[in-house]
Amino acid sequence: MPYDVARDDPACIAYRTGGGVFRRPRSARRSRLTWFALSLAAALTQAAQFAVVKGRARAIPPLVIVAGTQTVALTVWLGFFLVSGHPFTPPRSAWPAIAASSILVTGMSSLLARASARGDISIVGPVFALSPIFTVIPGRPDRGRLRALLGRRDALDALAAAILLGVLSAVDRWAAVVLGPPSYLACSHGAAAVLTGVISAVTVRRGLVELATARNVATIVAHGVLGVTGTAMQTNALTMAPAAYVNAIRRLSAVVAVGLGRTLFGEPDLGRRLAAAVLASAGAACLLLAR
Repeated sequence: MPYDVARDDPACIAYRTGGGVFRRPRSARRSRLTWFALSLAAALTQAAQFAVVKGRARAIPPLVIVAGTQTVALTVWLGFFLVSGHPFTPPRSAWPAIAASSILVTGMSSLLARASARGDISIVGPVFALSPIFTVIPGRPDRGRLRALLGRRDALDALAAAILLGVLSAVDRWAAVVLGPPSYLACSHGAAAVLTGVISAVTVRRGLVELATARNVATIVAHGVLGVTGTAMQTNALTMAPAAYVNAIRRLSAVVAVGLGRTLFGEPDLGRRLAAAVLASAGAACLLLAR
């Protein structure tokens, strides 16, 4: 009996017969564990990216970091197609999604790179993960602390990046289902690399040559490898579960970021920032239990 996967419900298989469409659940537990594991691993790579930028890339302009990261990702995916023989799906009608993705990635990644380099990753992680920014201050609201938080450039950058991430996830999910993750990611990374590369060349100009040191190149490559790995896992997860679920699990990067911030950089206020990160991550558990 012929069947196809029901895209609106990744936990079902649709059987088409002359009398209509009948759906039966497939291995819900296996599907849930797969997308959960992919989303969690993507969260870990994201936290590591925060640490790499703060530890080694403070002197590199954010756009240069993004351009290098996207170029590394494009190279990895081109290598994947050459080595594996996996068929490449032409974008065709998905070009608008790829264009939108490149713009959103440029904005989001640049804001995150600037926030991570100039601020505390134990602030960037929780704020980036949160929908309501007020949960960064656990307990009774304190206007003075909230005002201080909103006055931090790293917090505002992370909040703006979080907004862009929400839109980007919806774009990624649609395009990844239409083209398949490998083809979509190769195109989106390529478009983002061209966009950020052109902007970097115009804004930085001659400074690009001075930035091309062995240390900076190694830093950008490391950041790029973490980025392409995390994005690949997240995009695959988005083809298995709604974007809201995947993003909820990826919020766990906030907890890791707080720990890395204290351990590697001695960032202050561990208890309060860790509590904020845990509160944000609790939403992920609620989504899983409610499913």
